[in-house]
Amino acid sequence: MIYAIIGGVLVIIIGIFVISFMYYRNKYEFLYIKVKEADNNLDILLQKKEEILLKIVPILEEDKIKDIPPVGKLKMQRLDHRELYTELMKMTKEMLHIIDDYDGKIDLEKISPLIDKLNENENDLRAALKYYNDNSEEINYLAHKFPANLVKTFSHYQDVESYKIEKRDSFEILKN
Repeated sequence: MIYAIIGGVLVIIIGIFVISFMYYRNKYEFLYIKVKEADNNLDILLQKKEEILLKIVPILEEDKIKDIPPVGKLKMQRLDHRELYTELMKMTKEMLHIIDDYDGKIDLEKISPLIDKLNENENDLRAALKYYNDNSEEINYLAHKFPANLVKTFSHYQDVESYKIEKRDSFEILKN
């Protein structure tokens, strides 16, 4: 009788352990899928940002503006998403400073639609980064929570690094 009770308790404990292991494993898998999806969206948005900047460069060159950031050279470099994001944000700031500084020399009819597309891309990029960061933070939170930390250890899951979302300065050209 006592062996049956002990056996029943052990079966219940093992069952609870298996169920919680499967629950957290599925939760990790789902979060990693969401992070991968966000990473793919970031890739597309970063490519669009680069294309927009590449369209702005000839307009600035046509107006004989100097010190234009070398956007075309980014394709030659092998940058991961974080490095590409940082470089594109830096180049965007530089270009907007140039556009703001040479406000009278630049044909605003040509460049305004591109600035609008750049702003729209910036909003989409910020939303995708927030989605990525929210899910990566949840993965990292689970890594320090029992029993999810055991699932992480046994399943060899890794922590996910978040992006630092950079804010852009406002410029006169954008206030039109």
